[in-house]
Amino acid sequence: MQRIDNIINDKRFRTRIDVIRNEEKNRIFCRHGYDHILEVARLSYIFALEKGIIGKDGLISKEVIYAAALLHDIGRFTDLEEKMDHRNAGPFIAEPILRDSGFSEVETELILDAIRRHGDNTSDPDSLAGILYKADKASRECFICDAYDECNWPEEKKNHSLI
Repeated sequence: MQRIDNIINDKRFRTRIDVIRNEEKNRIFCRHGYDHILEVARLSYIFALEKGIIGKDGLISKEVIYAAALLHDIGRFTDLEEKMDHRNAGPFIAEPILRDSGFSEVETELILDAIRRHGDNTSDPDSLAGILYKADKASRECFICDAYDECNWPEEKKNHSLI
């Protein structure tokens, strides 16, 4: 998975994840550093395998799934967030990283769309965005979180099961 190695070794990617980790170091709620994005990547891949969508339309591959998951929160704690949600800010940062990592135009657009829609439960559950949404939610351990009562997320967004 050379293109994934290109992403994780990209200075812009590493800098962004380090900023996110630093901003959240004292946060009692869910964090969005390496642990989170790797868990979302692995869960996304498992869900895609279970649904049989790897190779669907020749676009959804293991690398595409991992790229979307690794970059899905990249827009957090940016100047862009003053104007838009991190899901909309993320594609501005992710696009050059994807292109420089060797993803095609079609793959890049698919990944950027998934980043934009990863918080949207109305997505097609068999799409890359739908898989990413499910994995992002499943990665949260709300059901055992010490900060559950202090969390301002609505109950329907909290994860109350293992998967």
